[in-house]
Amino acid sequence: MLASLRILPNLVSPKYWKEMGAQIKLVGQLMKDGRVPLYAKSLPVVVAIYLLSPLDLIPGFLPVIGQLDDFGLLLMALSAFIRLAPDEVVKEYLPQGSALSA
Repeated sequence: MLASLRILPNLVSPKYWKEMGAQIKLVGQLMKDGRVPLYAKSLPVVVAIYLLSPLDLIPGFLPVIGQLDDFGLLLMALSAFIRLAPDEVVKEYLPQGSALSA
């Protein structure tokens, strides 16, 4: 039961990084598609600007947690962007049997 309540991803799993790569590729394809609304496309842009800016909610010099907040924000933004995109457009770009379709 505790295994199903995982909050943090298994960062050492090759499966996790393969799914992350597929998610990033999907975001790139959706950003180019004209059927995705502009308000949805603004989310990854705003998060990228925040990540590149010198301002930070939790300073990077704090060990581990300073980097994890940026990584967590990136994961949430990618997921939110995919959810904001129209379902029929997302399904066009997903490969058959993809874990992202669930």
